[in-house]
Amino acid sequence: MQYFQNKKIILPITVDVGLYSCIEENLKKIGFEVFMLTYNSEFKYPSLKYKVLNFIHKNLLFDKGYKARLKKELQYKKIEKQIDSFPKTDYSLTIRADLFNSSILTKVTNLGAKNYAYQWDGLSRFEGIQEQIPLFDKFYVFDKNDILKDKTYPTTNFYFDCFDPLFEENKPEYDFFYIGSYDNRIDSLLIICDYLYSKNYKLNIILRTVTKDNLQNRPYISFIKVPTSYYENLEKTANSKFLIDLKNDSVHEGLSFRIFEALGSDKKIITNNQIVKNYDFYDPQNILCLDEKLDLSAVDQFLNSPYKEINPSIKKKYSFTNWIKYILEINDSIPLEIP
Repeated sequence: MQYFQNKKIILPITVDVGLYSCIEENLKKIGFEVFMLTYNSEFKYPSLKYKVLNFIHKNLLFDKGYKARLKKELQYKKIEKQIDSFPKTDYSLTIRADLFNSSILTKVTNLGAKNYAYQWDGLSRFEGIQEQIPLFDKFYVFDKNDILKDKTYPTTNFYFDCFDPLFEENKPEYDFFYIGSYDNRIDSLLIICDYLYSKNYKLNIILRTVTKDNLQNRPYISFIKVPTSYYENLEKTANSKFLIDLKNDSVHEGLSFRIFEALGSDKKIITNNQIVKNYDFYDPQNILCLDEKLDLSAVDQFLNSPYKEINPSIKKKYSFTNWIKYILEINDSIPLEIP
């Protein structure tokens, strides 16, 4: 994109599920020079000294929080050293500001001419996040309950348009794909999947947990301990005809990335998130929205009808390219309100 050619952006972000590398790739594709700052949740003692100190704190001083504090301290030192090598930039975009302390965020915002943040989980999950909001020109959230007057601004999630070729001329191996944690969604997931499996649909259901003995009689489920990367999930999306999305009430009330993946890849999706009905891309021919009873009587008709093409301008609205233009307040962006 012409406007972003040779623009510089600092991107402090979590490394969770490798989403950061997809964001970096899409930013580079539209012209940005990206300066990445990642908070890595993995930890290795830098020397035997720190291992001994942790043993003393944990077992003699009953200080079980020492290791977590040490991990943060070492991560922060590493990140601050990185920042010192960065030039002045046109923008900064911090995703998951809760992972960084005020000293780091102040350094970042001193380098960026304009500074923005996006919190892609509910604010209530993160202690101290409210104090960081004033550091940015705008602080974006995707849960309607988190919009605070003159403090936070609405946005949605998005799909990566840089990966459009992944979904072209693809012959999926599976009928359905779902990936998620073993949590309060499991009962709903089993009701839906047992029904689909009984209808001989081929399912690729992945749960991030240790193997569960009570689920061994369901051959369509596989278990992973280490999360797959976001790009690998997109590959699995491309390898499936349809998607399943289940809301996690304990986390947020916004739409997950899965809904936007379906939109970007022109795939039908089954969800129990009623909020999706409020969006301009919602069409019952493409999105089967289940109620609390999980009535599946309409599934066969839904799956056997063709996908209804979405208005190109609406689809473009939820692309990453438009999302970043909206976040950075570029004039020709399409606004992303939360309905």
